[in-house]
Amino acid sequence: MRLPVIRLSIAAMISASLIGCANTPSTPAAAAPTPQAVQGAALVNVTLTGLVGAGLADTAVLVYDANGTTRTVISDKRGNYSLKADGLVAPLMLVSNNGLDQFISIVANPSGIVVANINALTDLVASDVAREAKFRGPAAMAAAGKAPVVSPETLKLKAKSLQPLIGTALKSAGVTDSENFDPVSTTSTAVNDVLRVIRHNRGYDSNNGERGTSAIYDSTFHEITKFSPLNLQKAQAEQKAVTAPGVVRVFVAGDSTASNYDAEVFPRMGWGQAFDRQFKEGGKVRVIDVAQSGRSSRSFINEGWFDMIAADIRQGDYLLVQFGHNDEKCGNEPPAPLPARDSVDIATLCTYPGAAANIPAEMSFQKNLEKYIAIAKNAGATPVLITPVTRRSFKGGSIGGTTHTTSKGKFPGDYSQTVRDTAKANGVPLIDLDARSIEFFNKIGEQGSLDYYLAVDVAKYPYYKTNTGRRDKPDNTHMQEKGAEAVGGLIAQGIKDAQLPLASELK
Repeated sequence: MRLPVIRLSIAAMISASLIGCANTPSTPAAAAPTPQAVQGAALVNVTLTGLVGAGLADTAVLVYDANGTTRTVISDKRGNYSLKADGLVAPLMLVSNNGLDQFISIVANPSGIVVANINALTDLVASDVAREAKFRGPAAMAAAGKAPVVSPETLKLKAKSLQPLIGTALKSAGVTDSENFDPVSTTSTAVNDVLRVIRHNRGYDSNNGERGTSAIYDSTFHEITKFSPLNLQKAQAEQKAVTAPGVVRVFVAGDSTASNYDAEVFPRMGWGQAFDRQFKEGGKVRVIDVAQSGRSSRSFINEGWFDMIAADIRQGDYLLVQFGHNDEKCGNEPPAPLPARDSVDIATLCTYPGAAANIPAEMSFQKNLEKYIAIAKNAGATPVLITPVTRRSFKGGSIGGTTHTTSKGKFPGDYSQTVRDTAKANGVPLIDLDARSIEFFNKIGEQGSLDYYLAVDVAKYPYYKTNTGRRDKPDNTHMQEKGAEAVGGLIAQGIKDAQLPLASELK
C-alpha cells in the first residue's frame, strides 16, 4: 500500500505560510523512561488546536485515543484546526491525511487548550514512538487505529533527539529556547524558516515490503542526519538557486548507483551526487538528485518520489532516468517461502523486461519508464533514459557483456535492452551507460577498477572495517567518489553525443 508523502513544490515551500514544528527521522530512538504512562481517565475541558502540515487546507484530522475511539475535524483554509477532546482517553494520536500527505503527532497528557501541530517534523517523533511500540513505522501505527501508550517524558526525550539534526538551524532561524524545542507544541513563527527547506518521506523495509520509519531532507533531497545536520543558510541559498528564473534543473531519478549518501559512509557516492561537477561553475544548471537507494522504477513511483519530481519539474528542465538494478529483483516464480524475498519483491519492487502484451502494466519495466517520460513531457521538460551502469563482473580479465539480464520470474530478459527499446519507441534521448561503462572499465582493467568501485582502504575509512566495500571485500555494484565522477563523465559525454541543448552547459 502506498503511503503519502509531502508533495509541495519547491516554489510552494518558499511561499507557504507556516506555523511550525521540527523533528528528526533516522536518529536512533531515544531510550524510553520507565515506568511508561498508562491510560488515564476521560479528558475534561480539553481542546486540541494547531496547524496541519505547512498550512494544508481542507485536510482531515483523525484523533485516536488510547481505546481506539476516533474523532474527526477538517482544517480550515489556512491549515488550522480545533477539536474538543472531552471524553477521549489519553494518550492521543493525531493523523492528518489529505489523500496524498500523511503526518502523525502524539500528545501524551493533554490539559486545557493544547497546541498540537501535525506535520513532517512531528511525524519524525511519532516514527520513534512507533519503533518502540514495535511497529515498522508511523503508517503501521496509524493503521492500528489506537494511540500508543507513551509518557510525556518519553516524548520530550524524542524531541530532544532532534538537536543534532536541526538545533543549529533553529538557532539561526531565531527560535527562542531552541534547546528545548518541541515540534508538537511550538508556537514560534521563526520555525517557518526551517520548515520551508525541509522535505519528508518514509523509508522502505526491503525484507517485508512495508513502509518504515520517517526521514527528512533538505529541498535538494540531501538527507538531514546527525552526520549531515541542516545548515539553514546553505539550504536557503540552494533553494533560492534552484527556483530562480532561467535556471535549468536537471532532476535525477534512479537507484543507489545514482543516489546521495551521508557523510558517514564517504567515499561511497552515487553519480547523481557528483554530477554537478560536470557543469560550468557559475552556470545556469542545477542538479537535483532525487535518486534513492533500493528503489526500482516501480517503487520509486509508489513511495512518492516520483510525485515530488512531478510537482517541481518545469519547462526547460531535464529528467535523467536510470533504473534497472532493483527492477531485476523478481526472484523465483512461484516464490520461495519466507524469509526469501521473492514474494515481497514481486509484490512491491521488481518489474519485468521486454514488452510482452501479457505483462501486467504495473509490472512492466517499459510502462513504468514511460510514466517518467510523460511527467517530463507534460511539463515541457526533456526526459533522457539511461541504461543501468555495469556491475564489476570481470571474467577472464574483462566484463563480457551486460550484467542486467535475468532468467528468473515469469518474463526473463534484458533490462538494458528494454531501456533502449523504450527510448526508441517514445522518441526520447538515450544514454547507453551500460555499454559505455563496460567499455570504460575494460580499459581500466579488473585491478584498476577497484579504485572506482567501492573498495577502500579501511585504515583511511574505518567505517568499512565491518561493512562491505573494503579492498579485500569490494562492493561490485556501487562507486566511491572517483567512480561516481567517472560515471558522471560518461553521462556528460552521452549528453554531448545526443546533441542535447544541455551540452552547452557542460565543461
